[in-house]
Amino acid sequence: MAAKIKVVLFEDTTETRSRVLTALKRHLKRHGSVIPFVGTGLTETAAGEARTYEARLEDMLTRAPYDRATLIVADQNLAKSLSFVGMSVGAVAAVSQTLAIPICEYAGLAGADDYEWRRRWEEGHIVLDFKDENDLARRAVLAARGFAEIAARLPGVMRDVANNSPATILAAVLGKEGYSGKIALYGVGEKRLSEVPAKVPQSRREKERTMTVFLGYWLWNSLLRYPGLLVNEVAAASYLNIETADFRKPQVRAIFKKALYRGPFADPKEPQWWRGMLDDIVSPTDGLELVRKKLEVKVRRSKCCVDGSKPAGYYCIISRRPVSLENSEGGLSWFPRGADLTRISTPMLEEYGPWLVA
Repeated sequence: MAAKIKVVLFEDTTETRSRVLTALKRHLKRHGSVIPFVGTGLTETAAGEARTYEARLEDMLTRAPYDRATLIVADQNLAKSLSFVGMSVGAVAAVSQTLAIPICEYAGLAGADDYEWRRRWEEGHIVLDFKDENDLARRAVLAARGFAEIAARLPGVMRDVANNSPATILAAVLGKEGYSGKIALYGVGEKRLSEVPAKVPQSRREKERTMTVFLGYWLWNSLLRYPGLLVNEVAAASYLNIETADFRKPQVRAIFKKALYRGPFADPKEPQWWRGMLDDIVSPTDGLELVRKKLEVKVRRSKCCVDGSKPAGYYCIISRRPVSLENSEGGLSWFPRGADLTRISTPMLEEYGPWLVA
């Protein structure tokens, strides 16, 4: 990747900031830099200091050393900030939107009392789930590289007058123009998607920056998150009718290597596959039969997590386990239309019912 990555870190606890900085630098290596936001040492007039946090932050983030950031990474609780007493992540997010800089938020290292499956991509940011500082840094750098990759591909795509909708633009960025119709299904009924043309500025550079952020959020929070067009490990195994543990075997994975997703945000530790390409590989049979024909290894069928006597085929977004059509429900209002393999198992539906309609 030609362009250097720059990450600006907002973390108000000194000890935590030091650990996260070290981890970010380790994962960035020589491909970029990370700048901790301090906010001190910048001369401002009395009138300037009286401005809102948003106005002051916007000014600071357009000046060295914070300018030209690839990504902002911010703690969701900035109450202990010494630079701006009372600073909130909401102010940082507002400025990131104004300046078209993508932002990843994270809860304190103890973890957040939140359900990942309840988040909406329309919220206009990425929330990072992580196990420790190293995992946080890994995922943040993965996000930064993904946005940089989209930004690098977008100018060529935007010069093509045929790419005039978010779905066709994203399909071209991913090198899958033939999938634009399926990608468009992920935008059906999405208010945020319908407002894009009106919000995109006229300047070419501004348009590219805005579209980079928008497409990155859409890809990370919707297409890669809800199995349908793309499928994660469990969803892929379930769809192919292969037990997840058996699908993890290298010789089994090798059969489906051509379908592996290699676009922006592709995560080696959490791989995904193009469902349409899996169909091409297994046709006219199913995954289980194909593997059994090709390999002399024991491969079991995928079982529904509710009733093991039934084949799965689908993915429970809450339990993250294979589930059958009969023992689950799909089509919830917050599911993207294209996520037709995403469902909620009956037990999870009973347990989280009140949350699911919120």
